[in-house]
Amino acid sequence: MDPPCPADERVFWRTDAYTVWVGCADNGELVFNGADRAYLDGYEYQITVEPDQFDKLRAALGAEPGADVVDLVCAHAEVIMARGERSWLTDRGIESGFISY
Repeated sequence: MDPPCPADERVFWRTDAYTVWVGCADNGELVFNGADRAYLDGYEYQITVEPDQFDKLRAALGAEPGADVVDLVCAHAEVIMARGERSWLTDRGIESGFISY
């Protein structure tokens, strides 16, 4: 099975050596696609959050129940990236998937 790749993804975070895009896949998952060009001579990864975790995500960011999750995480990118997407999610009890390549 190929990892989901949102058609509507947008830049979530960018530095000289690091870029993360975010969007919702056709199956409803929130998807972070990252490219780290400095660590281990560069690698790419994907973090996915299933829709059944969206209420936890909204609550963690102080949002209303129907808030768009892509807009929401983009509005809080600095807070999330201060810890890193995967660690930030885990710290708040939000389940996520992870692959790297």
